[in-house]
Amino acid sequence: MKKTKLFLIAFLSLIIFAFPLNSYSATETQDQNDGCAAPTGGDSLSDVAKFPMYQIFAPTMNRLTKVRLLFSGTNTPTITLTIKDMGGNSLGQSSKTVSAGWIDFNFSSAISLTSGLSYQIHLDREATALDSWNFCQPGGYGGGYAVTGGVIIPDKDYNFQTYGYSQLPAVSSQLPATIEPPQNLKAEDAADDTGGKIKLTWEKSKTSGIDGYRIYRQNETNSDYKEAAEVDSKNLEHEDTGLENGQEYTYVVRAYKGTSESVDSNEARAKPENNLAPKTPLNLHVVSKDKNYIEVAWDKVDDERLDKYVVRFGESPLDFQNEREVSKDVSFYRVDNLKSNTRYYFRIASKSKEGEVSGFSDFISEMTLSEKQGLSWVWVTSLVVLGLLIIGLYLYFAWRKKWWPFRARVGPSQNDRFDRVRPLHSDEDIKELPGKKAKW
Repeated sequence: MKKTKLFLIAFLSLIIFAFPLNSYSATETQDQNDGCAAPTGGDSLSDVAKFPMYQIFAPTMNRLTKVRLLFSGTNTPTITLTIKDMGGNSLGQSSKTVSAGWIDFNFSSAISLTSGLSYQIHLDREATALDSWNFCQPGGYGGGYAVTGGVIIPDKDYNFQTYGYSQLPAVSSQLPATIEPPQNLKAEDAADDTGGKIKLTWEKSKTSGIDGYRIYRQNETNSDYKEAAEVDSKNLEHEDTGLENGQEYTYVVRAYKGTSESVDSNEARAKPENNLAPKTPLNLHVVSKDKNYIEVAWDKVDDERLDKYVVRFGESPLDFQNEREVSKDVSFYRVDNLKSNTRYYFRIASKSKEGEVSGFSDFISEMTLSEKQGLSWVWVTSLVVLGLLIIGLYLYFAWRKKWWPFRARVGPSQNDRFDRVRPLHSDEDIKELPGKKAKW
């Protein structure tokens, strides 16, 4: 009986060590899919006008192992696929000789991503490729959009599928069962400052005698947790500083004693902001446009700190080349001297008298109208010359042929005039005067 109990204890211990707590299976499964039932077109990989071309996607898993793309074409070029973050930084690559159909791009090691953030699937241009990357338009994927020739096309999605798995950061190998993690971790932007700070609070561990708490941080550009601070057991709050405004940070806290740590607390997220700036304007939209201007409007900001609005615009959502300041008393702005038939992108922010600028709104885009084609001066001159030539030819032949207005007027003949003159008296008209006879 004792041997059976010892065997069971040893067996259970082996299971516990072989399958530690808080670990996730690395079994590869599909994460994201463009959702298209069938492609509606394809962009040639040899067309320089289509580049840069890439697909935006938002994973729910934090490890990416494979990307599948759908191609059509006739030859078999070698294509390099690159995963990038939204800042354009490369996170991993895979090369493959492609042909028509679904092609798998496998990564030598899993790429670490942050679930909920957006990433880019890039293809390098291959001048000799006769293949095309298929797409659906309107797109069927709600987590992103296609970018073709550097232009965002919200209703277009390239055919893609991503595969991977989720994995939490590893806890200490010396995890004693007696250390309980802290509870109810909260993260919020520090109040009344210019930004760069996040305030963390949590409830103490139920384990007594711990040395303190270790705080781990993860940001949008680094999907792995890194230790940000360590505080003693009396502290149940911490202010994390030196952060970038507008970037989201994710935190977990562990209780520790010596080299042993608890498992993670709950996750908490926050973005540092400039709280001394006015509120960000809402409802930015286009109200009118023509071939050389676009007028935008927004909801007025009700904030005593507001002094001006800042409007940014340009031909790319990644680089707003122009900035204008607008009076706080208006809620519209017209941008003149734009190119015709060109897409422009707009964002707006608020600015205080002290120069503190709020976060910028999400961008909107609109195209100017096409240039209207009228009659050029060459065409007008040609029509006038043609008209004068026709008139001249007519006058010449009218003169030769005695047409109008050169036709001679026909008058009565001399005989006709004579015939129409009646004599004063004919023989029949001569009568005798009364009382006398005529003498002949």
